[in-house]
Amino acid sequence: EGDDLSGPAKQALAMSAKIIAFSALVASATAFAPTAVPALRSGATSVNMAMDKSAKAPVLTIFDHRGCSRAPKENTSKSGGKDDEMLVKAQSVKIEVSAGTADSVLASTLASLKHK
Repeated sequence: EGDDLSGPAKQALAMSAKIIAFSALVASATAFAPTAVPALRSGATSVNMAMDKSAKAPVLTIFDHRGCSRAPKENTSKSGGKDDEMLVKAQSVKIEVSAGTADSVLASTLASLKHK
């Protein structure tokens, strides 16, 4: 029947096919597995954070003074490099929103979720 493989060669080929199939299964499972959980958990990295009642939110301000003629006043530390013209400022700011605005945002969010 055109089969030139002997018994041991045929078994080795079958074992190779099984190993390749198993490797493909492991690779596909790895591709869809959740990412690793950080070993050190803090309030900032925890998925189960409690609601913050202070109404504060992180606000990031990015300053990029590259090529700007105005001398940057925001950055007081100078290293003498090109990074002196760039800065990221992080602060926690109380966000104040009226009840009417909050209600309209909630209503539009719920409406868009219902359409999905």
